Amino acid sequence: MGKEWSMEFNHDKCEVLRIHRKKKPVIFPYTLHDTTLRTTENAKYLGVTISSNLNWSSHINIITNKAKNSLRFIRRNVKTQNKQLKEAAYRTYMYVHVRPQVEYCSTIWHPWQKHLTHRIEMVQRSAARYVQIDYHYTSSVTNMLRELKWSTLEQRRNQASLTMLHKIHNKQVNVDHSHLTTTRNNKFLIPHSKTKHHMNSFFPRAIRLWNELPTEIKDAPTVPAFASGLNKFYAFD
Repeated sequence: MGKEWSMEFNHDKCEVLRIHRKKKPVIFPYTLHDTTLRTTENAKYLGVTISSNLNWSSHINIITNKAKNSLRFIRRNVKTQNKQLKEAAYRTYMYVHVRPQVEYCSTIWHPWQKHLTHRIEMVQRSAARYVQIDYHYTSSVTNMLRELKWSTLEQRRNQASLTMLHKIHNKQVNVDHSHLTTTRNNKFLIPHSKTKHHMNSFFPRAIRLWNELPTEIKDAPTVPAFASGLNKFYAFD
């Protein structure tokens, strides 16, 4: 194939990522074209940085740093003291640059550790201080967010997980869910978990949120109707 298309094998673009949680894993050297591939602890795949221990700290560091750079761009270019103008600038830029950076594929990497959740929230909390022009250490950023009517980024990740589960349940996404069992009022039985990693993975996490929803929202026939119900139920912005 390489000779037919005049292509050469580049071993620098190939690496091995071993995903495990063992203290003493069995190490096997992988080779291509008589070249032993190097091993890495983190690899980017379709925009998501995957770590060998399935900890999302590296991915979250990357996306929050990018989002912070976007906020710095706004601060450098919008220096007015008008709060309404600042909020308009942030909202305009937020929907194009900031939120996509911290929400892309969040159904996969949604963290359960408090310190990682806090790291993500700090992006929007910093933006709230900028918009409200209030950097005093005694000021409540939570009150600022409430005044601005901004939902937390964790709430938005929960909404994304619920929307994905709705699509899966209604066979709009080709994801096998034959292992899930429904009960009365369109609830799911929560899969048994032996580890915290599994307990906080997509299906167990999303099902816990799903089972708290009113039946009329879960029975919504379309994704827009379901999303509208979520917005009213959680008061998302």
